[in-house]
Amino acid sequence: MEFFIDRDPFLKVLKRIQTVVERRNTMPILGNALLEVTDNLLTVSATDLEVSLRTFTPVEVVEPGSLTVGARILFDVVNELPAKVIRLRQEGERLLLTCDRARFDLASLPGEQFPKIPQPEGEFHLNLSCDMLAEMLEKTHFAMSNDETRYVLNGVFMQLVEAEVEGLTGRIRLVATDTHRMAMVERPVECVIPETRDVIIPKKTVYEIRKLLEEDDQMVAVVLGPGFFQVIKPDLALISKVVQGRFPDWRRVMPTDNTIRLSIAREAFHQVVKRMSALSHEKSLGVRLLIEETRMRIVSVNPEQEEAEEEMAVSFDGENPITIGFNARYLKEILMAVSGETVQFALKDDESPVLVYDPERSDAMFVLMPMRV
Repeated sequence: MEFFIDRDPFLKVLKRIQTVVERRNTMPILGNALLEVTDNLLTVSATDLEVSLRTFTPVEVVEPGSLTVGARILFDVVNELPAKVIRLRQEGERLLLTCDRARFDLASLPGEQFPKIPQPEGEFHLNLSCDMLAEMLEKTHFAMSNDETRYVLNGVFMQLVEAEVEGLTGRIRLVATDTHRMAMVERPVECVIPETRDVIIPKKTVYEIRKLLEEDDQMVAVVLGPGFFQVIKPDLALISKVVQGRFPDWRRVMPTDNTIRLSIAREAFHQVVKRMSALSHEKSLGVRLLIEETRMRIVSVNPEQEEAEEEMAVSFDGENPITIGFNARYLKEILMAVSGETVQFALKDDESPVLVYDPERSDAMFVLMPMRV
């Protein structure tokens, strides 16, 4: 194998794979990147056997071939090279890399030893804009669970919903929950969805997708197949196993009889909660809201008996005042996810789950469990 490539595009593909590469060294070769050269195209692949990424870039090929090399060390080397042409040549079990006056002799392993990356056939194929999918993940990913014993909650539930009336567009819906809060967002899609389908996208895959979507605003293809989920762009393909199991029915979590409305200027409230969080303690992360007809006091107290309080104007239609507590971090994350200038809380009492949303939009809903503060 031998080829020439400019440093910057090579660095880009190597940077993409770094977080996919297996760090625990359960299999040493999973710490390697697979380099494959054919027909003036370089394919760089990495996998941890759950999530795989294949990324492509044109090169000047002298001799086709394949090998694997340590992904981290190759990235570190290329990152420090000048922005010039790099020559890579296989010599036995070594990879010789030269650029300008620099020369590196790196250990390698045969490409045949690298785990075979699955090429699943997709039953569902959906084209989405990067911006829309990135926004939907931004509004939901924070609610994923970190409890490894509840594996079906360790990811984002994606549902493709067929049109209820013939001729109308279908919808894509994302839901995440850790049982303390839940985030749901949905958007219409301009394509035919013949039947409702759903998958649970693993947490690591969600983070990888978000990183790739930040690169540009191209369209991406989302492909659902038996046991696999794919995101495809012109120069890459991310293939992931899906979480096996049944995601909880999110509709049962949505409060339906919360008739009391509290309306607040969203950004102003967000800033107040951030200030109150300065007193947050790892054992006491709560803020207490004391809500009346036209005003609300936000109070934070920590175990050292330090206290913070701030008041702001609100619109509240409850007949009686309500005092309710929330985890400050959960509340901040939901306020960041809500769009619009105003955020509305639908309450029942001081102990029941609260529905949070933008009153001008119905395509994103958040549920927050209260806590004793």
